[in-house]
This record gives sequence, structure tokens and C-alpha cells, in this order.
Amino acid sequence: MPIPVAIQGVPRSGTSWLGQIFNSSPDVAYRYQPLFSYAFKNRLAENSCRRDIDRFLVDLLATDDEFILQTGSKALSSKELRFQKAALPNYLVFKEVRYHNLLPMLMAEHVGIQLVAIVRDPREVLQSWRAAPREFRPEWSFAEEWKRAASKNRGRAEEFFGFEGWLRATLIFQRLQAEYPGRVRILKYHALKAQPQQQVQEMFLSLQLPMSDQTRQFLKKSTTTGSNADTYGVFRNHSKQNVRDALPYEITSSVIAECEECGLSRYLDPDFSD
Repeated sequence: MPIPVAIQGVPRSGTSWLGQIFNSSPDVAYRYQPLFSYAFKNRLAENSCRRDIDRFLVDLLATDDEFILQTGSKALSSKELRFQKAALPNYLVFKEVRYHNLLPMLMAEHVGIQLVAIVRDPREVLQSWRAAPREFRPEWSFAEEWKRAASKNRGRAEEFFGFEGWLRATLIFQRLQAEYPGRVRILKYHALKAQPQQQVQEMFLSLQLPMSDQTRQFLKKSTTTGSNADTYGVFRNHSKQNVRDALPYEITSSVIAECEECGLSRYLDPDFSD
């Protein structure tokens, strides 16, 4: 069985880009949001055991589901994202932007699972969420939704939209890193954006995943081509990324204050400009 690696991050945190960085490795079998798919819906819960996880991983490796493999007509990936793969990849990498509440169970029950959590400045997350037409409906009031995202989360434990969702997920990531320091890596989005080659090389080295020329080429292409106008794209100029409409001052000041109070100010991008 390949080494399982979970990529986790709240929506609009750069998980699609990070997922494709891993997917670019010939040694990786990549799977897209399996727990959100119809094929694997409700396969894991907070009371799942090691046997449940093992079955999930075996079935995930063998799946031919178009959504999970991103091979259907509505897939995020395109012909540009078709990478050469080894006959027997040594890593099974799956990414989720939901279900972070299951991570304590996964890490405790399965000692083989590695976790890579990506954390983006919550101000950028909020900006990007508001600008995503499939995620933030035009009839919603951002002033009412930014903190709890009640209309989007709808009280579901697996959803992590809004600033409070960001807080909840980031605190989970930090707690798990403290409990499993050798198995949990937290990657800051602004660091990945500023130094993609270095950050990825260090991350791959920590996982003992070889850094291939295919990955180097994808990193170069994904950070120098494409349009930032594509809200859902991974081929973007990350060094010159612009997000629509600045956040109101009262929101940014509240976000900064709560991050400082919770000890999470390290995730604020020093180059952030609204």
C-alpha cells in the first residue's frame, strides 16, 4: 500500500495548487476530495477505526470515479495537468477542504498517515471566498457571512467556510502538529507563493518524496503563466495575485485582533495589502 498523505486546508487556501504540485510527481497517485464525492460520501466518521480507514485507502487507490480522478467533463484538471506516472506510485495523496474535524481520528487511528496542512492569511481567504461565484452567492451579505458563514456552512461540522471556520481548522492543525510532530507539516501559503521551489523541495524531502523535473517544470509554469482572473485556476501568476474588492477596515482589524488573541498571527502575510 502506498504511503497515504492527506492535504488539508480551508476553502480558498491554495489546496488546488498544492494538490497539483503533488500530482505532478510521477511517484504520486492523486485523489481529489474523496469524502465530498458521491462515491465515498460518509465512508469515514469521527468514530471510525483503523479497519475503516484501511478499507477507505484501499478503495481510494483503486477507484475509477471521474470526480475523484478529475477525468470527467466538469473536472478542474485539463490536458495541461496530465502528468506521467510511475507504474506503481509509492504515495497516495488526497486533498480535502472539508472534514478537518475527522483529522484527530485519522491521525490517532492510523499511524501511517502523513498530513500536510496549508494555511493562508484569513484576510486573503475571505477576499477569495467572496470573489468565488460558485462559493459565495450574490444575494448573500458579506457583512453578515464573513465570520460564521452560516448560509454556506449550514451548521454542518464538516464545513469550514468563514473566519470562524478558518480559526477552527487552523487550531486543529496546530494541535495535531504538537501531538504528531513527525507526521504533520503546516505550510504557509504566502511562503509557498514567495519561494515555491524551496518550500516544495523541503516539504518533499521531509516526506522522502523525490523532487522530479516534472514537478520543477510545473512549479515554474504555474507561477509564471495564466490569468489571476480565473478564480479556480492553478496556472496563475502567484507573485502578482490580485483579489477583488478590499475588505472593510472593521473586518480586517477584527481578524488581526482575533489571530493575535489565539496565537495565530504567524499566518498573517506581512505583504498583505487590501
